[in-house]
This record gives sequence, structure tokens and C-alpha cells, in this order.
Amino acid sequence: MIRLVAPFPKPFDRLYLWQEGDEVAAIDGRAVEDMLDLYYYQPQGRRMSLTIRRADGRTVTVALPADALPKVTAAFAPLEFKTCACRCVFCFVDQNPPGMRPAIYVKDEDYRFSFLYGNYVTLTSLGRRGLQRVLEQRLSPLFVSVHATDPDVRARLLGVRRQFDVLATLRELVAGGITIHAQAVLCPGWNDGAILDRTMRDLLALHPGVASLAIVPVGLTAHRERLTPLDPVTPSIARAVIARVAKAQRRARDRAGETFVHLSDEFYLLAGTRFPAAAAYDDFPQVDNGIGLTVHLRRAWRDALRERLPRRPLTVLTGTLGERAFARQLLPALRAAGAPPVEVVPVVNGFFGPTVTVAGLLAGADVRAALRALPAAPRRTVLLPPRMFNADGLTLDDLELAAVAADCPHEVLVPPEDGFIDFWADLE
Repeated sequence: MIRLVAPFPKPFDRLYLWQEGDEVAAIDGRAVEDMLDLYYYQPQGRRMSLTIRRADGRTVTVALPADALPKVTAAFAPLEFKTCACRCVFCFVDQNPPGMRPAIYVKDEDYRFSFLYGNYVTLTSLGRRGLQRVLEQRLSPLFVSVHATDPDVRARLLGVRRQFDVLATLRELVAGGITIHAQAVLCPGWNDGAILDRTMRDLLALHPGVASLAIVPVGLTAHRERLTPLDPVTPSIARAVIARVAKAQRRARDRAGETFVHLSDEFYLLAGTRFPAAAAYDDFPQVDNGIGLTVHLRRAWRDALRERLPRRPLTVLTGTLGERAFARQLLPALRAAGAPPVEVVPVVNGFFGPTVTVAGLLAGADVRAALRALPAAPRRTVLLPPRMFNADGLTLDDLELAAVAADCPHEVLVPPEDGFIDFWADLE
């Protein structure tokens, strides 16, 4: 059921007298579990009947006009995600340092959040009821953490006792018209080599229902006490994986006309090898997962610079991986377009440890230290990675931008996720 947690907007507050603590139990007599049900079962173009359960157990039935639902849902409690029961050997949450806000230690495993926000789920807790709901309501696409299609290997990676045939579930979803974007966290010695070959082959057999497979390297922090020993992806391992995946990509293009399986940017940056061409990324279906982000930005910035050329030099603070991406791909594109100089300052991650290199996992204290280490003159315009701040404007160590930039003599800004060149050009 759906709880009301805020007063209804006018005029519905006076019209229906719904109160905080009431629950929406049904629409047109059909029970609802959450707002997805409410939107899915709402009738089109006619009034709807909602069953409201009061805090004292009484029920009342009210009618809403056909266009009223979007206007009142702000009063409903947000979806509460279901937590994960797996004990993945590579789980990043288990590698967080102590003392962070409680929400960071919560593991989600909710197919609804996969559909709504692109969160990756293992499907191990989906169950028949969840599966039927996904199929009935066409909750597509879903983003699935496959990791390995070998059931025994996958069970060991997920830290579960019961083997779960993920391929059987994927086949059922695909047969029902659900599009899947898959992911494999590559753990050397666990799911690479022949196991990776099998995973790529099995998932390609379900294309186009399984539309893409992303392979990302395992992330290891300095906080792995009493956790399963894992090896990092080294430059030599990255080169071997690139070569192995290249063979699968050729098979996929021959069979499906698409590259299908994609490596995260970190593999190419670690290996020091060339990135694929933009056309090889199949319209970048998993760019938010770091798949082709560098190539995507290079192309987008090059196009934007044809329209507007910024005038102000910049200093960019980023992770050590981002510094490599700038040096190899992005700075050459900026220089070729005649853009002003960009100074890139890599920030070593002291919060998680130096093996964590992505900008989105930089802590405010580490960035603040890097800002203070900059020479006071000349005064710079410094840009910070937008992904280091959450929706509430907080870093992983609970600092706001003002606290990160405190006592810094430079202008410190956070650009938007998209439209970097326009943001830069507006700094006149």
C-alpha cells in the first residue's frame, strides 16, 4: 500500500480530506503495492476510484478526475527499496570505511529501481511474483548483474549457497518482451578466461533481448579487512581482457550487426591502448556505467566547440583515472578546437585508498586538500566533478561545496553532468 506523508495539494486537500498516515490500498478495486501499480492500473481518460485506508482501519472510497493522479502523488511516500541478501565477494558497500552516513551502507536489490533508475540487480530475490509483475507491467529495460552464467561460479561470486540459473530467468524475461542490459564485474581468477568466454557467448545467444553486456573491473578499496582476497585488474590483465573481448565483439558484429559486449574505459586507460571508435559503442547504451564515457565526451565536446568557443582557462580536479582520460583523449580534442588551456589536477583518493581512481568516489576532504595545495596566484577557475556530490549536494564524507572550497582563494564551481562546454563558455 501507498502511505500519505504530506498534505495534499489544493484543491484536493479540501475535496477529499485525506490525511497523513492514510494509505492508498486499491484503485478501481485492484490492490496496489506501490506507485508503479497505481500508474499502471489507472484508467485512461476517465475517473478512477481509490480505496483509502485510514489509520484507524476504516476504509473510504473517493473518486479522482482522469488527470488528477500526477497532481497528488507528491503527497505519497517514496518507494522504499528492497535490500540485497547476497554477500558478493566484490561488494563495494562492504569496503566502505567506518563512520559514513547510514544510507551508504545499505545494499539495494530492487527490480523497480532497476527499471526506474538503471540500478543493477542480481534477480536472485525476484521470485515468481516479481517476475510475473515485470512481465505484466512491461518494466523494461532492466539492468542485471550477471557476472557469470556458470551457475557455480556465479553462486560463489554472489556469496549464496543456492545456485540460481540466471540464464533461465533471462530467457523468460526476454521471451516476454523485456530488454536487458547486463553487467559483469571482472574479478581476476574468478570469472575471467574461459568463464568470461562462456558468459559472453551465452548472453549473445539472447540478443537482441539482452541488448548489451558491460564488463567493468573489480573495485578494491583499502578497507577490505576480513573480506575475501581478490586481485586487482592490472595493466597486463587489462590487455589480455581487451584481446579476449575483441574476439567476442567480432563474433557479435558478424552475427548481430552490433558490438554488443563493451569494456569500461578503465580497461583501455590501464592498458594504454587505443579506445574503440564511437561507432563501436552501439549508441552508448551503458554510458552511465562508464562504458564509452571518454569517447562520448570527446565527441560531444568536439561538436559543442564548433558552436561556442570558451574564453577562460580552467583548472579541473578529477580522479587519477580521469586525469588519464583527459591526457589521452579530451585535452587533445580541446587543443585541436582552439579552446583555452585546461590544467588537470589528479586527486589521489585517500578516503578509499589510491586503488580507487574514479572521480565520482572522491571524498570532500581529499578534494579540499588538493584545492589548498594549488598555488594562490594566479587566481583560477576550478571545476570539481559533479558526481562527487549526491542529490542533496553532499560528498561521501558529508561535505557541501562551501565546506570543500572553504579558505580556497580560487573560484570553485561544479559544472552540470551535461553541457560542459556551454557551462564553460558562459564563464565570461
